[in-house]
Amino acid sequence: MSDQPVIDYMKLAEAMVATKAAGTSPTAFYGHGPGGAFSSLGLSKPVFGALILPYLGLGGMLPAVPSIDTNPLWGIMTGVTAPSGSNPTYQCDECKTAGAMKLCTHSLPFGRYCLDTPVYQVDRIGERRNRAEFTDLTLINQAFGPNMNKFMPQLGSGTGLNNEFDKSMFEFAVTFGRLYAAQLWAGSPANNTAGGGYREFIGLDLQINTGHVDAETGVACPAADSIIRSMANLEVTTNGATYVRQITNVMRNLRFIANRTGLAPTRWVIAMRWSLFYELTEIWPCSYHTYRCQVQDSALIDTVPTLDSAAMSRFRDEMRGNFQTMQGQYLLIDGEQVQVVIDDGITETQNAGSSFNSSLYFIPITVTGGVPVTYWEHFDFSGPNSAEDIAKMAPDGSYFVSDGGRFLWHRKPPSNWCVEMAALTKPRIMLLTPYIAARMTNIRYTPLAHERDWDPSASYYADGGGYQRDWYGPSYYEPVPR
Repeated sequence: MSDQPVIDYMKLAEAMVATKAAGTSPTAFYGHGPGGAFSSLGLSKPVFGALILPYLGLGGMLPAVPSIDTNPLWGIMTGVTAPSGSNPTYQCDECKTAGAMKLCTHSLPFGRYCLDTPVYQVDRIGERRNRAEFTDLTLINQAFGPNMNKFMPQLGSGTGLNNEFDKSMFEFAVTFGRLYAAQLWAGSPANNTAGGGYREFIGLDLQINTGHVDAETGVACPAADSIIRSMANLEVTTNGATYVRQITNVMRNLRFIANRTGLAPTRWVIAMRWSLFYELTEIWPCSYHTYRCQVQDSALIDTVPTLDSAAMSRFRDEMRGNFQTMQGQYLLIDGEQVQVVIDDGITETQNAGSSFNSSLYFIPITVTGGVPVTYWEHFDFSGPNSAEDIAKMAPDGSYFVSDGGRFLWHRKPPSNWCVEMAALTKPRIMLLTPYIAARMTNIRYTPLAHERDWDPSASYYADGGGYQRDWYGPSYYEPVPR
């Protein structure tokens, strides 16, 4: 054994990592210097943003907690079987045997999402065209609201206008915010890549569903199923009484289950798109007051009571709350104000013409007066035996953790004068009591005009301009003989 060569594993690791260098040519679009997006000579200091980001009404209000459990098992006690045996004939005969408790388990694995920065040319950073280019720009209106901060890395200044690192982190933040907006609802392991490099967590469309099965045995667990009700593409504005009755009935059934299972008091919120809420509140006041109040006159003609139109308008406006602060939205159901959260990430499809379809969700937030049952979890990269510990096997500074353990960063080995970074996050959305959640699908509504959309792939998305200006050199005309 003494003749065997001694391997320096640290040097070997450094050599292996060094072979996976950053890209060999720059791919970044810069903010300043020749061709930079914000390099227009004499550009005024204030910059106004027209970027629309998704409003994560539900995702933003839910708490987020760290975890290191990749496959936690959560139990739902679904019931007790009927007694077995026969009733005794005589006093000393054997009695029936009591039934047995049944358990259904469910598990919610982490997703896995990563993102690379473009490749930056180090010696390009810090350039400016000439003294007429300014780097004191101020973004007047910040697009990121507090409802998005927990989903985005907080490494940059937040504006991205005056230096290349901040610009890169701003672009990261926008991309991750858009990702979470859609995945909260539509995340599906069916979209995972074969090798596991990309994994989606189980979104609420799959959790608020029927067909739940035990995570260990695959046995059906109908007691864990949510209430799913299709509205069969009925138009909201012409079927007000039907929508009020259906929404009221779903809420009533959820309250019944929560009460009878000992989960009351339960706090629910109703989540929906902006346009759907606006259309529902158009018809809710009148329909709420009349859908059970039809009477027949002597000619057996159905009539409805006369309503105070001013009172109905006040009722409508009160339900809409304050759209500027996105507070105070609700639906009045059985005399109780049920909070509505607007969430732009809910899937919406456009029909032929100008009508749209989407879903409406009843989400239990807490049960028994305060126990959380719907919340975010993220893998804690700073936890015990963490990524930062194993990163000691890599060259110093190759990996670091940010945002309380939510993001793991990799500084890729440079390729001469080119550098890039990558970020990794592993989140999941937890809904522990799907049997007191509900989803109403195939709701059709026709807004007068649809609002702007946050999704670059959507037909109502808008941007403009360019990500680089005309590529002027150090001067407008090079001093060469002609």
